[in-house]
Parts: sequence; structure tokens; C-alpha cells
Amino acid sequence: MNFKKLPKKLHNYEHIHLITHTDLDGVGPSIVLRAYGIPHTPYYVETRKVDETVQAKLNELNDQELLIITDLSVNDETAQMIDQINKHPDGRYIVLIDHHQSAIALNDYEWASVIPTLNDVKMSATTLIFKALHQADYEVSPLLQMEEDESLESSITTNEYTDKEKATYYNRLVQLVEKIRLYDTWDWHILSIQEAADLNTIFYARRRHEFIKARLDYIIHGELFTPEDSAYLEFSKEELQKVLKKKSKQMVIVKEYNLKGHEGTLNIGVVETDSYYSELGNFLAEKYCEEIDAVFIISLVKNRVSLRSIGNKVNLSNIAKAYQGGGHPNASGCDLSELGIDFLQAVLKANSEQ
Repeated sequence: MNFKKLPKKLHNYEHIHLITHTDLDGVGPSIVLRAYGIPHTPYYVETRKVDETVQAKLNELNDQELLIITDLSVNDETAQMIDQINKHPDGRYIVLIDHHQSAIALNDYEWASVIPTLNDVKMSATTLIFKALHQADYEVSPLLQMEEDESLESSITTNEYTDKEKATYYNRLVQLVEKIRLYDTWDWHILSIQEAADLNTIFYARRRHEFIKARLDYIIHGELFTPEDSAYLEFSKEELQKVLKKKSKQMVIVKEYNLKGHEGTLNIGVVETDSYYSELGNFLAEKYCEEIDAVFIISLVKNRVSLRSIGNKVNLSNIAKAYQGGGHPNASGCDLSELGIDFLQAVLKANSEQ
């Protein structure tokens, strides 16, 4: 996305809205915008709610307002609505920045930028919006949040920074953006960069506004984790080992199952949990790589299924997209209800046999 090609500079819009995902890489773009001194109102939505949320915002969007969509894709109907608004601008404009392979078709639109990889490096939404702002010559100038309510513009204040301070803040922002990318793409596991995984652990342990404020504090003061964060990380690592051990014993293998979006049958490891989705999925995929092709992690509370695999035998983004979800070849997700009763019956049958 080239922010230089927008109808006007970001600071000249009367209001900027950000619709983004609920995970670490979804919150990242809001942190980046704040780090660059760009006020905005964020809306965090799950994948299944994105079209409903975007369409509602399009109907409310006023003149001189910008809508940025990050880490999410939209369906054909929503894309057509966006295209019509952007072709006849009256001060309103919409852009979309995403990195999921399942959304690549949106690149047919001028206002969309979907880049899964760049120079053989896997991208994240946080990385892409950071690059776009840097390339458009915006300067890092962090907004400070004074109140707990992240949606109140009155709670945001700005400071004047020296060039030396801006350079320091920029370097710290680069490191933060990279840690978010490392976790979201799972490159942290390949490169053994534990801080990236720890950052995600803290994200889910803190309230969102607290996490965002602490990351902006890091950009200014240089401490990635607070003492409270460090204490929680020690506790969390012990809990994770317990979860991995327990869920390994509970995993059910559904053999030779047919799924939409994939030719042929798959052996699927199925387990239920409401925490440590990525860690558990990749642990099981590696441990049982000779027995299963993918891991489906079910959350009954959230009606969600997280799909995980290793290698290139199966493209999970194609499977997830066939069930109204999306994601990456080795990490995707969809609603549990989309898989249907046949899948649940297959799990129950495999469990009784196992």
C-alpha cells in the first residue's frame, strides 16, 4: 500500500477508522499508527464478523474520513461496495492491507494490498502498514494514551520530540514490529526467538488497552516487558508444559477424512482447548508428523477451529477458505459450525475407537 497515493495525507482526514483483527498482528497496526502520531479509532473484529462490520462502517462513513482495514479480508459483495465508494470519492476513502494467501484475489482492486511474502520473507499486517508509513515519509512521533478507554480521542496526547528521540523510537518500533511478524508467521520457532512468543503470551494475558499502552511505553523507555510481565511469563511457561502434556494424551486422530479445499483424504489430529492454540498446534503437528497431516484445535466456547500443519503437504488456507475462513498455508482458521455435523460425528467415532 502506497500512502502517498491516497487522496490526501493521513493527518488531513477529519477522522481515521481502523478495522482490524483481534489477535497480536491485528492490534499491531493500531500500535504502529499511534507510534507514528496518527490518531484513529480502532475496531477489533473476528474474521466471521468482518463483512458485517465493514459494511456497517461504510454506511456510516462521513466525508473527509478514512477507513483502514488490516489483517482481514472482505468478500466480493463488500469489495464491490468499497470499490464504488473509492471510484466516486467525496472525501471518503477505504484501503485494505493484508498478508493472508487466501485474500490474494483482492489485489485486483487498486485500494487493496495483499502481500503474503516480500523478498522471500513472510509478511504480517503490522509489518506491511509499518513499511507503508515509513516509505511515505511519516515520522515516528508516539501518541500517549492518558485514559483507559482506547476509543476516546480525548485520552490521546502528543509530545514534541527531538530528532535523536525520534531515531531511537524508530529503532525500537522496528524491533517491536519484527517480533510481531516473527510470532504471526511462526518464524520465531524456526529462528528460536523466544521474545516474540513471550510478547504474544503477554498480549493474551493483559487487557488490550494495557498491552497497547505498555508497548508505546517500550518505544519511549526501552523496556519490552514490565516486571509484572516477566513474572507472568515464568508462570505461563510452566502452565504451557502442562497443557502440552495433557492435550497430547487427549488428541483424537480422524483418519482418511475428506475436506473441501483439498484433494484426497487427510489424517487429522483433533483436540479441544481454549488457550495456547498456536503453541499446541505446532507442538502436536511436529510430534505426530508421521501419523497426522494437520491438527484441528477446537474451541467450543468460541465456536472456532484453528488449523495447523508443518511442511507443504497440505494448504490449510485453501481448506479454511472453503469453510468461510482463511489464513496461511500452515496456519488458518474457521468456525466450527462450518465444518458441519459430519466432522463432529467423525471425531466422536474416532474417539470411541481410539
